[in-house]
Amino acid sequence: MNLIPQWQQLWKMYSVQLAGLLALLNTIAYFWPSLQALVSPGLFAAVNGLLAAAIAVVRAIPQSSITPVADKPTV
Repeated sequence: MNLIPQWQQLWKMYSVQLAGLLALLNTIAYFWPSLQALVSPGLFAAVNGLLAAAIAVVRAIPQSSITPVADKPTV
């Protein structure tokens, strides 16, 4: 299995940022009961679905903020 050579820069990727946002929103919704009363389950599911689809779409976008790392010689 080949790992991503620039794994230290993963936080710069749009898909990782959106996944973090999605996780944060789900955590807030779970632990904040008053938000559960304000937001309908259908709206919450729609936002979750759109963010999940956005993660897949932005994963295909070239990321200019990530600098390539020179290949290491194999031993």
